[in-house]
Amino acid sequence: MAVPQMIVVSLRGSGTPLLADVTTALGYTSYGTMGGDPRGGDDRPGPGEVYPLLEAAFGQDRATLLLHGQRQNREALEAAFQDAVSALWRIWWMRLGQPTTLASAVDPGTEARLARLPDSTLLALLPGRGCWYLTGLDLRRADAGFLRAWHAGRQPPLVFHHRDIRDRIISQIRMLSRPADRVGSMPEHLIYRDILAALPTLDDRITLALTDPCFPGMEEARRSRWMLHHPAVCVLTHEELTGPTTGARAQALTRLLRALGHPDPSAELAGTPSLATADDAEVAVGTGRTLFTPAHEDLLHRHHSDLLPAGPPPTGVLPDGHNAPAPTG
Repeated sequence: MAVPQMIVVSLRGSGTPLLADVTTALGYTSYGTMGGDPRGGDDRPGPGEVYPLLEAAFGQDRATLLLHGQRQNREALEAAFQDAVSALWRIWWMRLGQPTTLASAVDPGTEARLARLPDSTLLALLPGRGCWYLTGLDLRRADAGFLRAWHAGRQPPLVFHHRDIRDRIISQIRMLSRPADRVGSMPEHLIYRDILAALPTLDDRITLALTDPCFPGMEEARRSRWMLHHPAVCVLTHEELTGPTTGARAQALTRLLRALGHPDPSAELAGTPSLATADDAEVAVGTGRTLFTPAHEDLLHRHHSDLLPAGPPPTGVLPDGHNAPAPTG
């Protein structure tokens, strides 16, 4: 039986929405960078998922009263459950080393009670089937208890999704160059939108991305590269998922399904959606190579050689007839 929870680290600009379409088709609700706080979501808790979370969040007495009084005041029960889910979501987000705001609608007492629980218990309390999308997983910022628990039990499964660094940079620049209402809610996105808007050309924006160590996503990619090498992490590339080679895509999705514990991955493949075609500007492979000048390539190798592949790039046919770039971090 497939695991109920998973974590996907998808580097910024890696075509994350396409992978989210796949995990959604597999029955997982997206949280984190692809979803947000599940408060008010449409998912209904499954049998046996309500009371354990209420008890952990509010204590046995209040949990019992809420359940026994649900006929008279079902709204109170649903509000309490959503508060508990929100507190649990916030705790998990912090344990994964992700940024949170100091101000929160979550009751501090509820959050404190849940935060004292061991990671294995917290994982079991998460309702439904969830996929936690992160843009990076820094070993120095993630909670030590979470890392120890994952090392011991390899749960939840970790998936690392990445793309050629040039294409990721172009994708980030395009996203940050859009109107304000389409820019993500991450604070650094708002700041760098203003910075990019002040630069006159795309060449200037690429140069900034390559030379500014704080440009969104660069340091996250560097501090997440450990997942490329860990034998328990399922690694997927954007090039595999969107490339013209059907076999490579099938192999990548089979790795994902096996990591999730599907008993028959080959049969499950038929239910996964077809991804966007390679000529879609948002997901095209090799766009960065066509837009990077020799000067940009020099900056890339000077500042980010550690994010480039060590070996020769595998080749493939792109729509313009050039060789496809190797998948990189």
